[in-house]
Amino acid sequence: MSAPGDTHPELRYEQRDVSVGSIVRFAIALMVVVVLASVFLLGLFKLLAREARRHDPPPPPLTQEAGRLPPMPRLQSTPLQDLEQLRAEEEKELTSYGWVDQKAGVAHIPIEEAIKIVAARGLPHAGPGSSPSPAASPSPAASPSPAAAPGGRR
Repeated sequence: MSAPGDTHPELRYEQRDVSVGSIVRFAIALMVVVVLASVFLLGLFKLLAREARRHDPPPPPLTQEAGRLPPMPRLQSTPLQDLEQLRAEEEKELTSYGWVDQKAGVAHIPIEEAIKIVAARGLPHAGPGSSPSPAASPSPAASPSPAAAPGGRR
């Protein structure tokens, strides 16, 4: 029903409200259904999981026992720490004096010193197909050689 003076008498609205009790009963019934469905599905899941475990094949006889380590070589357990340790060892070798082969008299020197020596003396020159004579090259302890290069290894 329209009020007097309305310009649209064909438009109307609902005169009474929706029953709150009906909405509350529907919400309670919906929650009960959801809880019952959840309980049913949980029980079904446990039943099916038990059946699946029962039908699983037994583990192979050569499987590892708990606490037993695999054979060597093993994967690194702390690769970042291992890399840091390796780089620290390499840095120490590149910045210090030490023996590569003490019996042969081959030593390594800090890389900065080796660069200065090579810059001052230059690289040894060898013709094509010839090898440098031992008398022409400086002694291994005095200057870097391929064996005494930083790192001390070929």
